[in-house]
Amino acid sequence: MGFEVKKAKREKICVKVALMAPSGGGKTYGALRLATGMANEIEKETGKKAKILMGNTEQKRGYYYANEFDYDIVDVEAPHNPEKYVELINFAVEQGYDILIIDSTSHEWEGKGGCLDLQTQAGGTYQAWSKITPRHNKFIEALAESPIHIIATMRGKDQYEATKDEKTGKMSVQKLGVGAKQRDGFEYEFTCTFLIDQKTNTAEVQKDNTHIFEGQGATLLTEKHGEQIIKWANSGEEPEKKPVPRKAVSNKEVVDDNSDLSKVRKDIIAVAKELGGSKNPDVKKLCEDEIGTINPNNVDDLDKLNSLLIKLQDLKNKEGDK
Repeated sequence: MGFEVKKAKREKICVKVALMAPSGGGKTYGALRLATGMANEIEKETGKKAKILMGNTEQKRGYYYANEFDYDIVDVEAPHNPEKYVELINFAVEQGYDILIIDSTSHEWEGKGGCLDLQTQAGGTYQAWSKITPRHNKFIEALAESPIHIIATMRGKDQYEATKDEKTGKMSVQKLGVGAKQRDGFEYEFTCTFLIDQKTNTAEVQKDNTHIFEGQGATLLTEKHGEQIIKWANSGEEPEKKPVPRKAVSNKEVVDDNSDLSKVRKDIIAVAKELGGSKNPDVKKLCEDEIGTINPNNVDDLDKLNSLLIKLQDLKNKEGDK
């Protein structure tokens, strides 16, 4: 195959920022401060008021600071499957938001109906990940490729350390964040990644493509940092829009698709039966809305069948909670 050589150039980007912290570290507040600074800089550069949306998984915590910051909010409730977070990102884009805060993405991994839960439901085996990992990867792709700025918080993996005060001699226990409650490596999908200290609420940069935070040490994240991030993001040229080439489909992929169709159809029928089949009006409506029929064997669109299966599983989880 041939290669096209061209001059490298810096393009404008939509930044993706990750904030990791143990409980009480100030992830939500820090995210709102950053987002507010980002919105202020966008308005300064464009003359248009920038809009912030928070996807709130943390019960009422997302509302705590409504008297301090200007933002809209949607509650993201269980089940926390990856598709729900893709839908959240797409919703923010479609509604014209400039900045999306996902607080927190840990639920997509370890929450009720999240990836760990889905893997257990699929048998709990290593092989079960072959079905769950592609779904998680689609969430990562949606986040990385989204044409808006995203701040994603993650709960820290809590670890406790006993320390001695040299002046008083008293012992105290400090809660430390040692990574994120998400899939290993997820935090490196971002433009900037910060680990926030629970005691001081200051952030140590773990990854920084902007070079803004290099050598700064522990920093209290403020609106000023949000402004600096946007200035950096907009310092390049407008990106070129290119058509997406069609991917050639191999014979093996056709066979795999047929195998997936058969399995998804069987799974739909099994879940639908547990819910009472076509006698259940909710099941009937979901089938008709998603695939236009109550018989999945008459449908060859794998994406539509997968969408129906996810919604039937959501319905099953909701009815199980009653």
